[in-house]
Amino acid sequence: MSEFAGPSADSLLLEVVDDLGDAVIARDAGSGEVVAVNGTVEELFGYPPAAFRELGIDECAVSPAQAQDARTGAERTAHETGSGTYRWEAERRDGTTFWAESTVSPTTVGGRECVVSVVRDVSEQTERERELERFAEILTHDLRNPLNAAQAQVGILRGEVCGGEEFLDRLERVHGRMADIVDDVRTLVSHGDRVENPVQVDLNQVVDSAWEAVVGGRDGRSAHGDARSAPRLVVEDGLGTVTADESRIGRLFENLFENAVRHATGDSGVTVTVSTTPGGRGIVVADDGPGIVADDRERVFDYGYTTADRGTGFGLNIVSAVADSHGWDIDVREADSGGARFEITGMWDDPVQRGDTARE
Repeated sequence: MSEFAGPSADSLLLEVVDDLGDAVIARDAGSGEVVAVNGTVEELFGYPPAAFRELGIDECAVSPAQAQDARTGAERTAHETGSGTYRWEAERRDGTTFWAESTVSPTTVGGRECVVSVVRDVSEQTERERELERFAEILTHDLRNPLNAAQAQVGILRGEVCGGEEFLDRLERVHGRMADIVDDVRTLVSHGDRVENPVQVDLNQVVDSAWEAVVGGRDGRSAHGDARSAPRLVVEDGLGTVTADESRIGRLFENLFENAVRHATGDSGVTVTVSTTPGGRGIVVADDGPGIVADDRERVFDYGYTTADRGTGFGLNIVSAVADSHGWDIDVREADSGGARFEITGMWDDPVQRGDTARE
């Protein structure tokens, strides 16, 4: 049962708070006193609501001073923008610790100005992020040096060998793509939650470039064997334009295409279709491959998750991170063909915003 101070507490808000699955803590905006909590607080911290109110949220932190500083900054942001988020290492009643994330927002409860915190256990997410940071370090230190050496060797070959410029050009493009991937992963780790300097991006051009980077052209002949097993791309004309980071959205499509090609089975190859969503506010990338079983669909975007023998587990995680950094949503379900269907929504508030190149 939730605990609220005073008879003026809004009973309807009390019901809403009780129904929330996350821990909810309301503090007086002036004094900082905890005036309301819901029952989930006990599940998360181990203290019953009445005891938690007496203890206070900062006392449940491994480092109360650091947690208070982070909370103060988040509350300042919340008063300026409507909400703020901070992460802190919390300690349960039994002494075990976990990483908590609090989203705070100002509100009024029973005539009292309060700051409401919604608290979640994000230990698994924090560990995944740390693993991704370690992976980024590997890319930076263990791959950048040999990549630079390989690029230098191409320069030497240009001066020593007559002919073969076409192949050296291709090799330089491959090296350039590898360097871009290294930089993109580092960017996602360092500031993956925001997009800097977005531009208007022609989606048909981005899709074609991404497909060529993954399979070498629409017939896939250069990268994936003979024509019999070549992947195929079908693209709707006039996908339109979107405001985005061109490099990152290109990586999003590359990883979706790579996922479809890697999981293709049989001799007929895979066909990937790119189109707009019903209503024209997003993009669909669908394939006719084996698809994703229903129980795995909520996990495919998790860091490290893969079912392919040669998969790294980073591809769809980066897809999700790119979508999140742009404020878009991405969902996976079964395509009409039985394959995988990825829907990216929130790219436009209105189909008209897709630009002059969009098909009416």
